[in-house]
Amino acid sequence: MSESTLTADERALLIYLILAVTAHQKRQTPGRNRFLVLTVHFALRAGLLETAEACRKVVKQDSPQHVLSKHSSVVEAAKSELFPPLVKQLQRHCSLERAEQLATGQEDELLQTDSAAFQKTVSQLISRIQTQSA
Repeated sequence: MSESTLTADERALLIYLILAVTAHQKRQTPGRNRFLVLTVHFALRAGLLETAEACRKVVKQDSPQHVLSKHSSVVEAAKSELFPPLVKQLQRHCSLERAEQLATGQEDELLQTDSAAFQKTVSQLISRIQTQSA
């Protein structure tokens, strides 16, 4: 185990992003988008604007009417009155504990990522969604 561990928000971001990639690989665009909204939420909480924006762009590409797509930036979307209730609804649908159970066994080596490799791991996961057609 590495000395530098992820923050709770970084770990949550990673877990939901792994689930988004899995849903994308299964061609489950609505599920992928739900997990990406939660990834955006935790990316913003962790101060990772580039990661949040990259996830927003993936959602926007396939779902132009989505809450994240209707704004010019992820920060504006997050400030929307529709974003917090959407996040709460999605967290009720798939709590972090449930997400962790679902992610376990899929990308176990990624769940062991330390803070030094975190951004590279996140970028690689996002690129899987960006480069594969749904």
